[in-house]
Parts: sequence; structure tokens; C-alpha cells
Amino acid sequence: MSRRSFSPLLLLCALSAAALNVYAALDPTGVYEAYLDKLDRLTPPVAAVADALSDGVYPWSEPAGGPEPLPAPEPMPEPLPEPEPEPALPFTTVDASYFDDALFIGDSHIDGFKVYAGLNNASYLCHNGLTVFSAAEKAVFPSPQGKLTLAQALAQRSYGKIYILLGINELGTGSAQAWAAQYRVLLEQVRELQPDAIIFLHAIFHTTQEKSETSFYKNETINERNAELSRLADGKTVFFIDCNGVFDDDTGALTAEYSGDGVHVKAAYYPMWRDYLYQFGVVKQ
Repeated sequence: MSRRSFSPLLLLCALSAAALNVYAALDPTGVYEAYLDKLDRLTPPVAAVADALSDGVYPWSEPAGGPEPLPAPEPMPEPLPEPEPEPALPFTTVDASYFDDALFIGDSHIDGFKVYAGLNNASYLCHNGLTVFSAAEKAVFPSPQGKLTLAQALAQRSYGKIYILLGINELGTGSAQAWAAQYRVLLEQVRELQPDAIIFLHAIFHTTQEKSETSFYKNETINERNAELSRLADGKTVFFIDCNGVFDDDTGALTAEYSGDGVHVKAAYYPMWRDYLYQFGVVKQ
């Protein structure tokens, strides 16, 4: 009797068929569930694999009846357009009548302007030695009723324009930032009491070179504080104006011939300051 030779290929086929039957029966991914349900009890599970292959279903395919695909995201709504910023109001040339409803608040510089500039139709609240601190707190402004605080004085009538010049008397104390913070307190007080007024923040005047080098009235400090002051202006209701160019020499210091004390200009030069203001009026649209 002859003995048949062993065939590895036949064994491999048998093992593969068995593996496919086991895999289909276990159905670990769930892709063959629908195909297994269609088989009768006598049909081996590997038939489900064959049926699935004919439908293009593979072990790595998504199982039938799987999770619903996520809906496509709805398009993002168009962003609302940013509101157009209000344009800054331009400076314009004015005449003396522009100051009929103007108020000047300040220290000895404003006191000199009141006397010598020839702008008698304007109103003035000034006090020698006034600072951004005392202006906001102390009763220093004379009136028929006695001395008033700034808040009391501003409550008596409405103004169309308010000019503020302060800072020369505080140069020896504090930092530029602390000074500007107190100036902001004063500015907010003025705006609250005079909401319809255009407010002009006047730069601190420079001193002569000699005064700057020999005292606390240093032009370097003045420039630092003027830079902080300019940041408080918004170009709409609050404006920064700098008249130093009218009186400075080519070094950026107050021209020595214009001043008797190194800090204030002489009486004859105040009209030059007034004429500068004529070029920088603001008219509400």
C-alpha cells in the first residue's frame, strides 16, 4: 500500500479556512454582523466573509449601522463690521470772539496771560503756586461769595472751551507718571462738571537754559511731563497744545531775552501766546 506525501500547501489552506471561520464567527469589529445573520445553521461563517468581500466590505471597514457621520459644521457667521472711529477734529484759525465762552485755569502763567494778553472777554480761574493737586482740592479761587474750589467755581456757569495750564510748580516732586495720574483726576473732574466744553491741555512752558541748569525747573523734566500730558488728549473733546515753539531758542529752552526770571515771559510777549492760540481753535461739527 502506497503512502501519500505530506502537502504543506494543503495544511496552510486548511489553517487559513479555519482562521477565517473563527474570525468571522467572532466578528471582533462588527463588520460581518449583517452577513452572519443571513446564513443558515449549516453554512460556515467564512461564507459571510466571502459575501462581504463581494460587497467591498473588509475587516477594516466601518461596521454596518455604525455611528451617524458628524454633520458638516455650519459656516461661521460673518463678523459684524467694526464701528468707524470718530475722526479727530481739526484745528482751525479763530479770532478773539472765539474766547467769549472760554475759561482759563492755571497758575501764575495764566495770571500773567489774564493781565497782559489782551483777551479780556475770556474768564479766568488762576492762583499763583497752583498745582494739579491743589487745583482739585483746595478753595483758592476768589469770588464775591469768598474763595471757591474748582468744582464750586465750575458749577456756577457753563463754558464752551476750557484751557488748563498747570505743572511748573510741581517739577521738584514726584515722577512724570504720578503727576499725569493726578492731572487725569483733575481732567475727569472738569469733564464731569463741564461735559459740553472743549478742553485744551496746555503744555508746561520751558525755562531758560540757565534756570534749567541751576534749579529744579529743568527742561528735561518739563519735556517728560509734557509727553505724559499729551497722552491724555483724544483729539475729539480734549486737545493738547504746545506754545513752547513761540518762545524757545534753538536749544529748546525759553529765550533768555524774553524772560526776567527764567520762568515767565515778560509782559510784552504775552500777546504772542494769544496769537498762537488764535491758530489752534477747535469748532465742534
